[in-house]
Amino acid sequence: MSSSRLFSFIAAAIATWAAANVWAESLPQNRPALIGSGPGSLVNLIDTQTLFQKGQHDAWVMFECGVAGDGIAFGSDFFTASPDSGLLKNEVRRRLRQTRFIPAVYNHKRTSAWFAGTVVLVVAKGQPHLRIYANQDPDEIKRGTDFVAPQLISVPNHYLSDLPHYPSVATHDEAAGVVKLRHSVDANGKTMDVQVISELPGYQLGDYLKKVLPLLDFSPGYRNGRPATTTYTLTWWFGRTVGW
Repeated sequence: MSSSRLFSFIAAAIATWAAANVWAESLPQNRPALIGSGPGSLVNLIDTQTLFQKGQHDAWVMFECGVAGDGIAFGSDFFTASPDSGLLKNEVRRRLRQTRFIPAVYNHKRTSAWFAGTVVLVVAKGQPHLRIYANQDPDEIKRGTDFVAPQLISVPNHYLSDLPHYPSVATHDEAAGVVKLRHSVDANGKTMDVQVISELPGYQLGDYLKKVLPLLDFSPGYRNGRPATTTYTLTWWFGRTVGW
């Protein structure tokens, strides 16, 4: 998630909230954005066999995107990928334009969410197998756990008007950077703790996020379909260009 995308996310949330309100479908009280399993889901749109035939072998790609209240993805970006994953990365980028997520729900109404996922392609016994995880924690992915990481969501009538001042030195230098955090969120979606793992190039961006994250709204992490207190890895980019 980047600062510029945070404000893009807020704008998209306003646009989709009205549409979400008019749908009469019975919805749960709360729900994170999910990949889903329908014909329009990302896992079913990625052409695994063609990727394999073109020479894509074991690979993984981490991506982020906003998911609007109608399930459409927007503002996608890629964090990291394994070596020689170019074919998979291009396929994920292309299919995100077409996919339909299961949108997040807050207080029985659809809302926008920021989704962080990992696409893993494994070739076993001469056959490709695809898995998509709703998190970017390597340990969770290695274990194959049913874990949905906490997601930034739009909550109606919660306006972010009291954000702390952006570090002046970063503004002056027009700094780009990346901060890796351990973010603890309780089962109600409230931030409990923020620990900075690393930050580049510095500029007090980690301290800035430690003040900002408790002010934002998150859905909790979900384990085996149930909300749970979670500590997960969160990467926040500053000055990173958003694009398809």
